[in-house]
Amino acid sequence: MSDLSRFLPLSNRERRDEREVSRNWSRATSGLLLSLSAALDARPELLATATLREHVSVEQAVRVLLERLQSTRLQRGAARLGRSNPVAERLAELDGPALIDALQSEGLARAGATARTSVRELGAVLVLALELRAAQGLPVDVDPFVSGAVALDLAVRAPAPRRGVLQARTLVAVDGEWQVGRGPELRATAASIVLFLAGLGGVPEA
Repeated sequence: MSDLSRFLPLSNRERRDEREVSRNWSRATSGLLLSLSAALDARPELLATATLREHVSVEQAVRVLLERLQSTRLQRGAARLGRSNPVAERLAELDGPALIDALQSEGLARAGATARTSVRELGAVLVLALELRAAQGLPVDVDPFVSGAVALDLAVRAPAPRRGVLQARTLVAVDGEWQVGRGPELRATAASIVLFLAGLGGVPEA
């Protein structure tokens, strides 16, 4: 997609003071992690239930998320080559309650982190939160600014089939004041657009 400024999530938002906006998404990521951990702590039985992905439980999805957030780039690269990842091995030893505690600890750590949290890391957390809300009804509130930023990142990295949709239609978040794509408008919720761009849902319905 050319001229990406057309698709920026904030392009249609009312002007506001955004001096604190930066490329560091630690605060937003922390908030989502703490919201997820609180929801699962209140309903720990959900760890054994299904996500939107076939044969993937909530517990497995949480382990994968924490592995991604806590592994270094070198560790992730080694894991792709089939080598052991000490982070994954440590997480595999945690039972359900300990896993929820680890999710909370990661959220607290991100709240005061000085290291940068990327929009892709934020996206991984947001997508799981929206996935669990859709699959199991977890109460997760998302700031439109956050969903818009993640949607843009997913859009520019989308594989050909989803990129084709974005080249033919403009997906407009009716509850987010942002849009991605081009062509005639297709209005849908921010959650359904993000899940579609993440490959966890079909083309959002009008």
